[in-house]
Amino acid sequence: MYYTIPVLAAVGGLLAPLVNAAPHDLMVDNEFVRDVGVVYPNNSFTGNPLYLVTHKKAPKCETGISTVSIASAQICVPSTCVFYKNKDCTLSEVGNDYFLRGPVNIDNFQAVTNKTCGSYMCGPVEDMAQIIGDTDSASASTNSEGGYWGVVGRD
Repeated sequence: MYYTIPVLAAVGGLLAPLVNAAPHDLMVDNEFVRDVGVVYPNNSFTGNPLYLVTHKKAPKCETGISTVSIASAQICVPSTCVFYKNKDCTLSEVGNDYFLRGPVNIDNFQAVTNKTCGSYMCGPVEDMAQIIGDTDSASASTNSEGGYWGVVGRD
């Protein structure tokens, strides 16, 4: 009984890195594309995942997805992903497109009201800044890892 708490703490300490590393285990990084993260249809990183990629030569619209709901997400590298309501990576009405800048882990997407997307585009933070536009800091949420997310602003 005396050793129960220290033993449980040690086991928890050993298993914790495995939880954070899960999306990294199968990440693709070749001369053409890089896996940058994953989004889930349910809170707490559950449900059928959609793996996010960025093209190394230039950001490219990913349209081969059905409209998906996004309730939680993990962006594992310094990258920005923009999620579009439309299926062709064009901005829709103000407030319907949103972004994630990693690294960031979001287990419950309460800050974003419209959580579905028909297409997405990921790329280097600098390249994607012009797409995000004048994103008001009041509309963006941040985390301790330096990532943030919010509704895409307009210039």
